[in-house]
Amino acid sequence: MSNTDYYSLLRIRAFTDLTNRAKPGILIYAVVWFAIAFTLDLNTKNELFFTINSVLLIAFVVVRSLHLKLHHNVNPENVATLEGWLTAGVLIGALHWGLMSAWVFYDASLDELESAILIVLAAFAMGGTSTLSISRTIRLFYPALLFLPSITVFLWQGAENDYLYAGLIITSWIYIYFASLSAEFDYWQAVSNSLIAEARAEELEKLSSTDPLTQIANRMFFDTEYDKEWQRGIRLKSYLSILMIDLDYFKQINDKYGHPFGDECLKKVAATLDHIILRPGDCLARYGGEEFIVMLPNTDEAGAVIVAQRIVQAVREINLSINEEAVPIRCSVGVASLRPSAETKASTLIKNSDNALYQAKKLGRDRYEISQATD
Repeated sequence: MSNTDYYSLLRIRAFTDLTNRAKPGILIYAVVWFAIAFTLDLNTKNELFFTINSVLLIAFVVVRSLHLKLHHNVNPENVATLEGWLTAGVLIGALHWGLMSAWVFYDASLDELESAILIVLAAFAMGGTSTLSISRTIRLFYPALLFLPSITVFLWQGAENDYLYAGLIITSWIYIYFASLSAEFDYWQAVSNSLIAEARAEELEKLSSTDPLTQIANRMFFDTEYDKEWQRGIRLKSYLSILMIDLDYFKQINDKYGHPFGDECLKKVAATLDHIILRPGDCLARYGGEEFIVMLPNTDEAGAVIVAQRIVQAVREINLSINEEAVPIRCSVGVASLRPSAETKASTLIKNSDNALYQAKKLGRDRYEISQATD
C-alpha cells in the first residue's frame, strides 16, 4: 500500500468514525433544550429567548441531518469537504450553546435556568470533546466555544460566586483538555494499527495465492477458483474451458543457459499470457515448473481455440537473448471444453486438457490441440 493510499484510507476511516460519533449530537442539543424550555415555560416567560434558540437548534438539526445523509458517499475527492462541513457544524453548535449559556448567566430574568445550564454545559463539554477527539480541531475549539462566553460573563460581572464559577469552568476545561488529549492519541494509535494489520493480512493473502517468481496466481489459488467455477457451471449449465500450456524444450534451455535465464523465460511468458487473458472472470496460473493453466468461464471450444491460437503466436514472438544469442521460446497448448454437470468429476476437464497437451507435444510442439473427449 502506497503512502498516498494509506493516508486516504486513514482519513476516510477517521471521517466515518467521527460522523458516527457525532450522530447523537444531531438531536441531543435540541432534545435537552426543549426539555428545559418547556419544563420552565420559557415559551411564555421569555418568548424572544425561546424563539431565537429554538429556530437555531432546528436549523442545526436540518443541516447536520443532510450531512449525515451525504457521508455515505465519501471518497478521497470529497472527504475534505465533508469533514469540513461536519467540523463547522459541530463547532457552530458549540458556539451557539456557549453564547446561549452566557446569555442565561448575564440576564437576571433567566436566573432559574442557571443550574440546569451549568450542568448541561459541563456534560456537553466533557462528553462531546472526549467523543469527538478524533478531530484535533474539534478537540481544541469545542470546549473553548462552549466555555469562553460564560467565563467572560462571569469575570465581567465580578461577583464572588461569578469568580467561583469561572474558576470551576476553567478547571474543568483544563481537565477536559488532558483527558481528550489521551483519547485522541489512543484513537489514532488504534486506527493506525488496524490499517497496518489489514494491509499485512492483505499482503499475506496475496503472497499465499501468488507464484513468487512469475507474480501470477499459483496452483492453490487456481484450484480454489476452479472449484467455484465448476459449481457455477453446473448451476448455469454454461461451458467451461481449460487451456493447459507447457513450454517446449524448456529443460534444454535450463541446461544450456542456466536456471537464472530459465527463470527470466518463465517471467516473460507469464507476463505475455497475462496480457492476453483480459476478462475479469478468467484465471491464469502457474501450474508447476514450466506449465501454465488458463480457465475460461462461459467459453465454449471455439472461443477457447481463439485464445489458444493467440497464446501460441504470442509466445513465438517473445524476444529473449543471452550473450547476444537469440533464444527462441515456444509452447504447446491443450484445449478442453465441456459443460460441468453433477455426473462429471471436476478433474475430468483438466485431465482432458492435459491429454490434448500431450497430443500437441506428440504432433510436433509449438501448436495447440483440442481434446477429443465429449461432454
